Amino acid sequence: MLKKTTIDKLPELAACLMEKGTLVAPVKEAGGFNFRTITDAGQVDLIFHNTLLSPKTAFFPQKEDFVRYSVYQPILEAKPVEPEVRPTFLFGVRPCDVKSFEIMDIHFTRTGVPDPYWRRRRDATIIFGFAFDTSEKADPAEFYHTLGIGAADPDGSDIFMLRRDDVLFLKAVSPRGENLLGGLTGLTDAVPDERKYFDDYIAQGHDYKTRYTCVDAEAIAREFEAIFHNTDFWTKVSNACLSCGICTFVCPTCYCFDICDETQFGEGVRRRVWDACMFTDFTLEASGHNPRTQVYQRLRQKICHKYSFHIRKYGPISCVGCGRCTRYCPVNIDIFSIVEQAVQAKWYKRL
Repeated sequence: MLKKTTIDKLPELAACLMEKGTLVAPVKEAGGFNFRTITDAGQVDLIFHNTLLSPKTAFFPQKEDFVRYSVYQPILEAKPVEPEVRPTFLFGVRPCDVKSFEIMDIHFTRTGVPDPYWRRRRDATIIFGFAFDTSEKADPAEFYHTLGIGAADPDGSDIFMLRRDDVLFLKAVSPRGENLLGGLTGLTDAVPDERKYFDDYIAQGHDYKTRYTCVDAEAIAREFEAIFHNTDFWTKVSNACLSCGICTFVCPTCYCFDICDETQFGEGVRRRVWDACMFTDFTLEASGHNPRTQVYQRLRQKICHKYSFHIRKYGPISCVGCGRCTRYCPVNIDIFSIVEQAVQAKWYKRL
């Protein structure tokens, strides 16, 4: 099922979705775009390359309360905080970010005890993927093609969208997407020539080159294992790092968090908040011992986790090549150039 509308009718489409549930979509803000809960249909803006923060916040908020309690009662009273979950439409997600949800699912639903907060939000959300504009030159920070993700890859989306001039095409990818798309008002059917254009664009998206050709995950893992104890290498590549953590906070596949209790005047809350392996006290133990006091140790842990440990334990690389970590690093550390140096051009060919 392939439907279409026009960009000037985007507020009508947004309003239709808002009647059915919560709409989360790109909104233009100072400094760029971010995914926000839409309160006015006119807020939705698809004239963007990618958002500053990843859309993982729709499933994994930067902070969320788990339990509220009172310490003034004779017996400690604690009440769980249930997340407010209603049908949600995550609109305009780039293919690399859609891929990140699959990686995050590994940790929140497929290993250990499934996280009910993530699972409920994930199950209640329909994802509208949105193709990159392949007529534009690739962003120099991005390397999603290197990791096998196409610029117009519909995998993981429920409905996939692409723009052609002033026309927005929407195609159902999953059964949930098909049920929703069939019930949206204001859309018209695409004609045969448009259906061919859509299919050709999807196919050509896999040929849209970012920085490097595709890589061998196993080869990367082996190379990082070989240089793990090479202190000179890690000291050199981490020399400029400030340990600010911006790379982890903008990353769509970083999932570390801390649990903290906050109490004021006898009323308290147990809260989950994002954490970052680049912070000095991330591995600080109650005894006072810290196994990663040096910047190079923390950067090594982050990169080896994504490109070696994760591959060995779960299979896929824990990175989708969105380029946010490189784009927003205040000292211009390029994570993929570190990968390049580590493997010494053994497994890739520069285009």
